[in-house]
Amino acid sequence: MFKNNTAGYSTFTASGVALESDLVVTSASLLRPFLVDKLSTYGEMVLAPHSGVDVLFENDIDDDGVERWTQAELVAVVEAEGMLSSIRRLTGHDASMWLFGWSATKSQVGTDLNSIHRFSLKNVGISGLAILRLPPGARPFTQVSGSEGRIPYQLSMPSVGKRLTLHGSGFGLIAPSVLINNISQGVVANIIHPYRAARRADQHASSLVLTDAKFLPGMEGGAVSWDETGELAGINMLPIRRTDGEPVDISLVIPVACIISAISPYITGPKQTLLPSHFAALNTTSLMVARQAVTMVQVGQTWASGVVVSKHGHILTNAHVFTSFLDNVSNSTLPTLRSGVSLRVRIDSPQNQQWVDDCDIVFVSESCWDIAIIKIPETHVLNGFLPYLPLRTRGELASAKPIMKGAPLFAIGHGIFGPSSGVLPLITSGVCSKVVTHNQQSVMLLSSAPVHRGNSGGVLVDTDGHFAGLVTGNGKTSTGRTITHLNFAIPLEAMTDAVNAYLVDEDRKYLEVLNSPPTRVDDIWSLRGSAPVWEPLEKVTSKL
Repeated sequence: MFKNNTAGYSTFTASGVALESDLVVTSASLLRPFLVDKLSTYGEMVLAPHSGVDVLFENDIDDDGVERWTQAELVAVVEAEGMLSSIRRLTGHDASMWLFGWSATKSQVGTDLNSIHRFSLKNVGISGLAILRLPPGARPFTQVSGSEGRIPYQLSMPSVGKRLTLHGSGFGLIAPSVLINNISQGVVANIIHPYRAARRADQHASSLVLTDAKFLPGMEGGAVSWDETGELAGINMLPIRRTDGEPVDISLVIPVACIISAISPYITGPKQTLLPSHFAALNTTSLMVARQAVTMVQVGQTWASGVVVSKHGHILTNAHVFTSFLDNVSNSTLPTLRSGVSLRVRIDSPQNQQWVDDCDIVFVSESCWDIAIIKIPETHVLNGFLPYLPLRTRGELASAKPIMKGAPLFAIGHGIFGPSSGVLPLITSGVCSKVVTHNQQSVMLLSSAPVHRGNSGGVLVDTDGHFAGLVTGNGKTSTGRTITHLNFAIPLEAMTDAVNAYLVDEDRKYLEVLNSPPTRVDDIWSLRGSAPVWEPLEKVTSKL
């Protein structure tokens, strides 16, 4: 769950699944701070006065980032049967060692593990499902798979090792147009059966699913789908954590059969499948070639990565690697480093490693396009051979398969280990979590391939080893903790015209376009967003 507090108004965001034309299901953990027991009906939970729920679909964000939120009605809060019992088995009755939510020190409200013998407000954040109804005309972003006119009970059951994809909007309130509907992939790590179903044939229907797929605050309540068929597999739960701080790299999923059973009284319409995930074979030879083109860039005592993009020694890296070390920041002249600050580049050829000290800084972007270009003197090309990764032209990109959400991606860079180690670039794998566009052009790639300190200026490549994007950095929490599996990259499409034109005759005028991106692109890279606008409290009528 992601929270924002402004002028006394608290706003929480999570994810949800649109099951039919007017129904959305999400985790009740999103609503728990605003839920109360309806005194007239035992066990019925309703929203407190002066609170409400808004829903945003990806199709309701225009190309300028303007968001059209839709007010939804809370229909009911129901229990996902079997989840509390499964959690009891998972924690071994030792509630003191475990907590739910994103805080490292305390449980999120509504996740009391000492009360899981009976479903209530105390534990609704663990196993509760909130059913929301949209007004007529609202558009769902995905629907459950099944036969027309009936609830799809006969879905494929989970099994250990089966591949799945988590969908959701991590940190969505920061910048919904950028962060809405990201994905992460993994496998079923284990299945925890409730006590009373441990020996029943239908035990999987109400069994907790564990996966190694990572998800971010705000992705709880989002859809989980099977990679093989694209069918809905379940929804994300809040994460479980250990109170001693030991990492728990496991996510929890409420299975779809359990969800359907809980909400079946409220569903009537026909359903259709989710889009299947992207599948591709890996060309390991091309990946190794791409790795040879990745260099280490050391500025002063810090280091980053770079990628050689021409046989003449041009290297792409990030502008932020240099900005605090520059003597001049204007590109009207060649950028220069302050006195006493050194720059060197390490080339990892198939034969050996070589440090090159007399490199030139050709260009350092002054905009959100975090791009810099270095030039290695041609006299330092190793044995007449310099590994490089060419940038495909716009025409070549038009005829190639585009990078889409779910496509496998690999990050290559000098993360974790510094210049003294001599370690070759690391390769980490993940998927394209999101492609952010403006005017039908890709302007940002989000990837789940783990990225660490030192990966800045590294490269994202596809399964054929083609340049897909320039890595710029990670997501970070409000406390500064790095989120290694949420990283950002500049798509090749956004820079190929300017950089390839420069590489022809080295005229820096072609690079000036990188200093003046459209305002909307700057907003995207600044992660600017806004919460739904609420009316003053005195104008809001209670629906109790």
